[in-house]
Amino acid sequence: MAGATLLLFILVALFVDLKPEVRENFFFSPKDPEFQQTAKIGKLFPGGSQMIVNVTGPIASGRYLDKIGQLTRDLAAIKGVTGVDSLAEGPKNLEDAEKSAFWSRLLLADNRRSSNVVVFVSDDANSEELIARMEAVESKLEAGDFHIQMAGAPYIAEMMRRSLTHDFRTFSITSFLLFGAAMWVLFRSWRLTVGVLATCSSAVLLTLLLQQMLGQKIGILTANLTTIIFVITLSHLVYMTFNWQTLAQGDRGKDGSAPDAQKQDQQGLGGRAWRMTLPASFWSMVSASLGFGSLLLVRAEPLRQLGLGGTFGTIIALVTAYLMYPSFLNWESPSRTRAVGQSASRSQFWQGKFVWVAVATVAVGALLSLGLSRLNTDPSLLDYFKKGQQPREGLEVVDRNGGTNPLVLVVAASGGGRLDNGEQYAHMWDLQDALERQKGVGTVLSLPVLMEEAHRHPFAPLLGWKKLVSILDEPKHQRVAATFLTKDRTLTAFYLRMDEHGRTRPRVEVVQGLRDVVRKEGFVPYLVGGTYELQGVLAQMVAHSLVTGLGWLFLFFAGVALAVSRNLRIALAMVLSLVLVPVCMLGGVGLLGVPIDIISAPATNVCIGMAIDSMVHLVFAVRRAHKEGKRGWEAWVGGRREQWRGIVYSDVIIGAGFAIFALSNFPPTQRFGLVVLAGTAVDIAANLFLLPLLAGGELSRSHRNPPPEPESRPIDRALPAAESVHS
Repeated sequence: MAGATLLLFILVALFVDLKPEVRENFFFSPKDPEFQQTAKIGKLFPGGSQMIVNVTGPIASGRYLDKIGQLTRDLAAIKGVTGVDSLAEGPKNLEDAEKSAFWSRLLLADNRRSSNVVVFVSDDANSEELIARMEAVESKLEAGDFHIQMAGAPYIAEMMRRSLTHDFRTFSITSFLLFGAAMWVLFRSWRLTVGVLATCSSAVLLTLLLQQMLGQKIGILTANLTTIIFVITLSHLVYMTFNWQTLAQGDRGKDGSAPDAQKQDQQGLGGRAWRMTLPASFWSMVSASLGFGSLLLVRAEPLRQLGLGGTFGTIIALVTAYLMYPSFLNWESPSRTRAVGQSASRSQFWQGKFVWVAVATVAVGALLSLGLSRLNTDPSLLDYFKKGQQPREGLEVVDRNGGTNPLVLVVAASGGGRLDNGEQYAHMWDLQDALERQKGVGTVLSLPVLMEEAHRHPFAPLLGWKKLVSILDEPKHQRVAATFLTKDRTLTAFYLRMDEHGRTRPRVEVVQGLRDVVRKEGFVPYLVGGTYELQGVLAQMVAHSLVTGLGWLFLFFAGVALAVSRNLRIALAMVLSLVLVPVCMLGGVGLLGVPIDIISAPATNVCIGMAIDSMVHLVFAVRRAHKEGKRGWEAWVGGRREQWRGIVYSDVIIGAGFAIFALSNFPPTQRFGLVVLAGTAVDIAANLFLLPLLAGGELSRSHRNPPPEPESRPIDRALPAAESVHS
């Protein structure tokens, strides 16, 4: 089995691309309707992406302007750059830029202590190579009086990709070592530790190979999928190992020694633990698969990718766990492993009902639920990066000086018709002024601003409006008019740079307000696009996935709970206990003001999956105790005695594993790890204290009388007697 794992490592190294991919369209597939609108704008008004390079310094000094010229030339020489506008390339000089309605908006910051260098990038440019070369230019020219900061969609996408790549490599290795060390501390067996690492690694490697075969690259969400699959597999193994120890303890006499007939039988304990744990693991896998499968209904590509990878990964985790790990259990002897929590005092501990703990858990959940109405699923672009570090510092500088998130409004005259005439020119200026007055709008560039610059030419007043537009559409003027006006002269584009700091309303509401402004000024909003619009729609999808995704998951789980418990009251108790997990997690996040972005949102699915896993194993243990003849509360006491170690230690190990994400420099990854860590505590309280109290110890009629000959059944024969198992 260890050799099979090594072979999988080699196959992944040879055939799987482990570099995370982050597109500039911010998490949307080219097939998505939301992105198609932005793509349509790109076809109507070709121009490529833009990068804003803000340079702080004494902008009126000759040295500053000389270095701006050098920066402009160096950036223009980079492959993929189609054009550069700056104080050295565009206006005649600084005074000319200050007088120009066009250049002052484009190049000069509001405080006049910095200027912008606008870099136009082709759509097919390699962002990784482009940003690396731009950073090399920045490093060469950076000085105390010439401070360079960058912003723009290619730059943001590349910074996200780097953070994900770092976390993917660092935390994959760290998780491997941490989980291995945890299993060694827990069981003190190097054979079981090797088995856990080999089995969990094989599940992860098989998932990566399957994703590669399906053409799925590692994306902004699936970068964390390796850790999720590792954890899901580990959970199966922890429960199987504790059941293996329980079976071995039951086979021993009161003096602790195993009879000769049973010593030979203990050699097959791995298979017996396999049969004892599999039913609960199977239903846990079904629930987790349905949870991930619900993400396939969301239009956002990263969530669909996570849904697909998670669905296949949970199945692979179950199959790998039950094909590989029993051989390692048979390789080891239970007597040489550490038996955790087998003392008589701990067995007596679970006799109590712990009403106060259950009531406190519900009270905390009710209190935290107040934060659900304050959830922020539309965080600022700045929240994706750490305070006081790059690239956030650069984004904040650019954002305060004209905005950092692009939005494009394509408008048409309300009555139709051409826009290249004086009457519409005046109306477009009214719209320009109205847009600039809106809160959250930074720089606005449009056709009237461009025409104002063209009218500064001495002979411009002698030309008609249509003629002037035609001149600006000539190749010698770089067809600049085509950036703002379509060929048939019926559509025009307004380019907005939106502020991210201080935004309190969701982006979709802001965009809707801008649409209303367009209508009020006598125009029709024909198309709306850009990363600002895409992120607003994405935020809606995240919120929708939290509501509908969790709703479908609970509906599916209700069926699973009924199938597992075969009792309506216990099924309802399982569902109510499970509801407490997302309520506490999301409510706490809302009260603390922690944003829920597309990367940290799936943490809820992970925690619910762990809670379901614990519940199912506990209910199966209660059913086994009932078959042994225990009734009512005694059956729940027996079930908790048998499974508390698996519930507590698997959650603790998993929580500790995800806690290492707090060391990431990428805030969404930090939030993902910390939310999972908080969810593990809720999981333990809900399953061990609240669920037994709500269930009331009742089981279905089919299980009220134990089978006449329990020793004839393989799974019952594997169970210890009531006195010996808890002695």
